[in-house]
Amino acid sequence: MPIPEELISELRQRADIVGVIGQYVQLRQRGKNFVGLCPFHNEKTPSFNVSPSLGIYKCFGCGKSGDVFTFLKEYAGMSFTEAVRHVASQVGISIPEEPAHSSQAFEHRRRVIAALEAACELFQMQAQHSADAQNFFRQRMVPAEIIERFRLGYAPAQWNATLQGMQERGFSLEILAEAGLVIRREDGTAYDRFRHRLMFPIANVFGTIIGFGGRYLGEDPDQPKYINSPQSALYDKSSTLYALDRARHAILRKQHVLIVEGYMDALALHAIGLEHTVATSGTALTEQHVEVLRRFTNRIVLVFDGDRAGRDAAHRALTLALRSGVGVEVVLLPEGDDPDSLVRRRGADATKALLERRLSPVEFLITWSKARADWSDPHAMAMEIRALAEILASTPDELYRELLFREFSDRVGVRRELLLWSLPPTPKKRFGQRAQDVAPPPPEPLPPAAPAPILPEELELLRAVLFSRSVAAVLFDDYLFEPSTLFSPVAEHLLRALAEHHRNHPGDEPLGAALPTLPLDDQARQLAEWIVFSSEEPSERWSEHGVELNRDRLWQRILDDALIKLEDRRLERQLHALSEQLRADPENGALLEEIARILKLRAEYQKRSS
Repeated sequence: MPIPEELISELRQRADIVGVIGQYVQLRQRGKNFVGLCPFHNEKTPSFNVSPSLGIYKCFGCGKSGDVFTFLKEYAGMSFTEAVRHVASQVGISIPEEPAHSSQAFEHRRRVIAALEAACELFQMQAQHSADAQNFFRQRMVPAEIIERFRLGYAPAQWNATLQGMQERGFSLEILAEAGLVIRREDGTAYDRFRHRLMFPIANVFGTIIGFGGRYLGEDPDQPKYINSPQSALYDKSSTLYALDRARHAILRKQHVLIVEGYMDALALHAIGLEHTVATSGTALTEQHVEVLRRFTNRIVLVFDGDRAGRDAAHRALTLALRSGVGVEVVLLPEGDDPDSLVRRRGADATKALLERRLSPVEFLITWSKARADWSDPHAMAMEIRALAEILASTPDELYRELLFREFSDRVGVRRELLLWSLPPTPKKRFGQRAQDVAPPPPEPLPPAAPAPILPEELELLRAVLFSRSVAAVLFDDYLFEPSTLFSPVAEHLLRALAEHHRNHPGDEPLGAALPTLPLDDQARQLAEWIVFSSEEPSERWSEHGVELNRDRLWQRILDDALIKLEDRRLERQLHALSEQLRADPENGALLEEIARILKLRAEYQKRSS
């Protein structure tokens, strides 16, 4: 049974679209709307706009737009039904489960997700009865609260324990293989992928389990210490960050993220209250990881192991982060320590204090370079400085790059100008300009100019109709206004679609909220989105000064003023046509009387308008 349209409309009105999108995108208020970096394409300045009053979003960079359901579908990969249920759970509305779904692909995906969730519960139960798992938790000082919060589990050593347990729960071999829980043999049989391993559920940003990481608890040297679920439609290790679902709110609050290398490192820092910590999932830090994190913050702190391999990994990650345009710092842990061992060895307070001692990119790169090259040799030192300068020059942020080079110049004792001229031609030409020759950074982009020719009074009328449903009702139901009265074809097309939606979907929801579903051509849709995101509504802050505003009354005044101006413009065009006729027939008395009548009407309209 499909979800009723009335319920979907109610959910759309009650959903906090800023709250939903703000869990995954760093938003800040600009006027009545919110802006941020678009999660659907790479950009350096924000062009992603969210309207809380209408419950819709629009990116003026890539063109993506929609409502809260569209966002959850396109960003999180949810089906429409999943998105509706997700929003319903947030606003406290219960939707009965459907007995079946017409889409086989949807049902298959749902079963895979259900299998991963059931496997997590099975692993959790088995961990409670596993001496090896409990010994590991005890030796590594993992708090019970962390075990429960992160749903840590255990996969038995037998070859088919998980397979049997999951089949008993009603899951087919096909679904288990798709979920990455079992590996199929050529003869059609299967065996468990994870055996004698501590299990770390890996979730997407919404908390849905999409895979697992498993740490080997045995003594066989041929077994890898960690393995992960295979790549799938649900799990992509190059863009998945462990614990991001738990960390996202803290990252937004702290305005930076701690990145560690391992699951246990992330758990150790969460256990001491550093909940803005994430870990890579079976791979080094990638550009996709950085792009995911850019939705929450522009500041990254790398907390990698204190050995040579960890510092080399930090060097690679820092280089990538700089190239991606984010601010980055590095924490150098003591030799032989990782975040997990540091917490166990030195305690929470000492660990937190150490994590506050962060190195800038310049400090870290020099430290890293001196550990691998002989800086007492001028030639070797020059080569190292040139290589480090290229890394620092890779950031696309002009101001950040300038500050980095000033620090680099001070620390290595080489003039900034000489450092710039040591760069390859392209960066040198771009970056070696005098300060007065460098253009200021572009202003934060606003929605572009109106995408179609439209009269000012048509624009005001459409604004009022899009933002106020009561004004739309007055225009269409009381005034019986005909869209064909408008002069601009694109404005007429848009108003006709709004009138049709108003008649077919009665209610209080502003018509602007229906933009994602309206049957509009490209030009009309672009115009509507431009009106919504370039318009300023009356500020709610007037109430702070004791002034109570009636929004619908204000929109009604805007509508009435627009209608008066439209009528005046219609009369003006009539007057122009009559004047042309009068030139051909100067003695026509009827024409003179009609012109006089129109002039009198125009005077009345202009008086009312003023």
